[in-house]
Amino acid sequence: MAFSYLQCSSSDCLVVYQQDHDHDHDQDQLNLPVGYRFSPRNHELVLNYLANKILGQKLPANIITTIDLYQYDPHQLPISEFKYGKHNEAYFFNEREYIESKGLAKRRTKNGYWKATGRDTNILYGETVVGFKKILIFYWGKAPDGKRSPWIMHEFRLNPSLIPPNSLDYNTKVGRHVVCKIHYKESREDNETSKPRRSKKIPKIFEETKN
Repeated sequence: MAFSYLQCSSSDCLVVYQQDHDHDHDQDQLNLPVGYRFSPRNHELVLNYLANKILGQKLPANIITTIDLYQYDPHQLPISEFKYGKHNEAYFFNEREYIESKGLAKRRTKNGYWKATGRDTNILYGETVVGFKKILIFYWGKAPDGKRSPWIMHEFRLNPSLIPPNSLDYNTKVGRHVVCKIHYKESREDNETSKPRRSKKIPKIFEETKN
C-alpha cells in the first residue's frame, strides 16, 4: 500500500487516499444499490477527489469527469449523464482560465456569465482549513444587465498551503484546478409541471400479496 499526504498547518499530515496498486480504479464501474447517491461532504470532495486529481493519484471512484465549463451554457452541460447524484445536479472537474490583465478567472459563456455571490467560505477538516467554496449564479446576457437564471454553481478549490512548498507544479495546479457542483434550482411552477404521473402498474411482489 502507498499513501498520498498533504502538508497541514499542524505537525501531522492528512492522509488523502490509500492507494492499492493491485487494483485499477479507472476501470471501476459503479453499481450502487437503489437509494444510494453520490453526495460527499465538502471536505471529502476537496480532500478525496480534488486533491488526488491535482496530485495525479487514483480517485476513490471514477465518477467526476473533466470539462471546460465555460465553453457551454449551463443547460448544454451533460447534467443528465451524471446518474449517481441528486436530480438536476452534477459534479465536474474544471481548469480555470484567467484574464491576464486583471488576474480574474474567466467566467463568461457564449450567452451569459457566472457571477459570484458573497464571500468564499472556508472548508474545515477538524480545525484545519482544507479548502474554500465559492457560490455562483448564472445570468443570461452581458454583465451587469444579465437576467438571473435558476442555475447555481458551488466551486470548490484546495487550500494551497496544504501542498508542500517545493511542489511548484502542484502549486500551479492548485490555483487552476477546481471541482464544481452544478445545480438547477426548480421553481414551484417547475415542480408542478414536472411531477411524474403515478404508475398504474403494480410491482409483481405486491400483486401476489394483494387480496
